[in-house]
Parts: sequence; structure tokens; C-alpha cells
Amino acid sequence: MTSAGDDTRWVMDTSTFTQFCRAKREDVLERLAPQGVILIPDSVATEIGRGRDLGYDLPDIDSLPWVQRGILTEDEESLQLVIKVDMPSRAGDPPTKNLGECAVLACATTRKMIAVIDDREARQQGRARNLRFLSTMHIIIQAYRVLDDVDAEAAEQLYEAL
Repeated sequence: MTSAGDDTRWVMDTSTFTQFCRAKREDVLERLAPQGVILIPDSVATEIGRGRDLGYDLPDIDSLPWVQRGILTEDEESLQLVIKVDMPSRAGDPPTKNLGECAVLACATTRKMIAVIDDREARQQGRARNLRFLSTMHIIIQAYRVLDDVDAEAAEQLYEAL
């Protein structure tokens, strides 16, 4: 976990990003993100794009100045696949299952960033690799603690919207 004063940048998975965007509260991410910027790995950007193609009301990440698209290095791509092998899967799961979470964890590892992930298996992989991570719930709590316009009622509304 991290504190509000921590300046270690965030690398974010699809679920957290899209939940805040679908709730029309992406401003919370922008305002809380260390240095006002989050990194979205390329495989996460692909997942977000698929959501847009399916009709979900999500912004184009390239239109948001506070979002950086992260292209994985060869070492990060290799680590992404190692992590994917360690992630639980079921027969019939598509080969792309968990690629976004694995990319987030690979970036967090190599770039010394904080992973923003909600998936339980991804958090377990993060713990096993001694990575720092946050969840959506932590961000809501942090918003309540540090943002002047997020009181208890606003935090509850944000939680319910997600």
C-alpha cells in the first residue's frame, strides 16, 4: 500500500481505470495519481479499446493528457509471460486472459511503480513478488482523506457508482 504523499507513479489495470471512467469520476484518478500521471500498459490499452468497441462509454486514453501509454520492453514482455504462467487459469480460458494484469505487474516490477489492480489473483502475484499495489477501494479511501470535495457522502456515492 501507499500513502497520499508517496510520489511513486501508478501503473493501472483495465478494471480500475474503466470503473472510474464509467462512473464519470476519472478526475479522481488524475488528481490522486502521483505526479498527476498514470501509466497504462499497451495490453491494458487494448482491453480498454475493446470496451469502447463494445459500446462502453470510455475515453480514448490517448486523449487524456494525464495518461501515458506504456509499451512493454522485451524484458517486461518476458516477465509478463512468466507471471501469466503463474496466474491461475481454467480450461477454455482465452490466451489473452490476465494479460493486462500481468503487464501491470511486469511494469511495476521493472519500473518500480505501484500496481493498481483489483483482481485477487493479480494481487496474490503482486504479494508473491513483493510489489506495492493499490485497489479501487484504497483509491476511494484516499480520495476521502485528501480531496476537499470528496466527503463521506461523495465517497459512498463513488463506491456505489463503481
